[in-house]
Amino acid sequence: MKEKCVDILSELTGKKHVLLVQRGNVAIRLALKLAKSLGYNQVLLQDQGGWITYRQFCKKEKLEYSDIKTDYGIVELSTIKNYSGCALLINSMPAYAALQGMREIARVCMKQNNFIINDASGSIGKEEAKYGDIILGSFAIDKPVNILGHAGFIATDNKEYFDFLEKNNPPFEIDFICLLGKLNNLNKRLSELKDIRNKLIQQLEATEFANNIIHSDKKDHGNGINLIVKFESEKQKEKLIKLAEKENLEFTLCPRDIRVNERAVSFEIKRR
Repeated sequence: MKEKCVDILSELTGKKHVLLVQRGNVAIRLALKLAKSLGYNQVLLQDQGGWITYRQFCKKEKLEYSDIKTDYGIVELSTIKNYSGCALLINSMPAYAALQGMREIARVCMKQNNFIINDASGSIGKEEAKYGDIILGSFAIDKPVNILGHAGFIATDNKEYFDFLEKNNPPFEIDFICLLGKLNNLNKRLSELKDIRNKLIQQLEATEFANNIIHSDKKDHGNGINLIVKFESEKQKEKLIKLAEKENLEFTLCPRDIRVNERAVSFEIKRR
């Protein structure tokens, strides 16, 4: 079962070597340990749309970090060009609401000698999950691949990197039968989440919120899973909350830096 899981993850990430870990946070910290061992002492982070432990683990590993300005989590190529010799820890589906242009980001980072750590917890199953020196992700209960417990993975094409990661990976147990089932069901789950999202978009486009959907300028509203909608008043906020409740969707209120730093409601479709 383990080998089958690894093979599927290798295909999903486009990487030769895949290491299963106890949880996504373990993968993040291992990746930062690796980056530090390779001489990357500065880490670039999105100013919003990332994950809460990015900064925590940079501090614990005694790595300097810089928050780079983004378009609601989407990294601008012009910003990346200002940095060289850094590690970029990037969520390739920021706030689970849109996809990064990972192909272009990878191209620029190669020229700048930047080391990419791609958190593909949300983008798994999409091409954006295949770009980076390191690909990592979580299988926590509210992720596209979700199993009981907090397993995760980390993947790379570099055997030396893999050996370092494996050596520093703490022992753990995982339900491989459950994981295999979830991996095999990933495309179906993503399709179901997309249907929920599209239905919500159709409802919103017929209301005063038609122009308030964040990343609505991106193709297919950003190709994400969650949907984040700005509000301008308490009355509008309550309308969005009532819509979430009507559709039986959990929601998160923003500003919140792991979503967006804007007054908005994030419809947490990924939790369905």
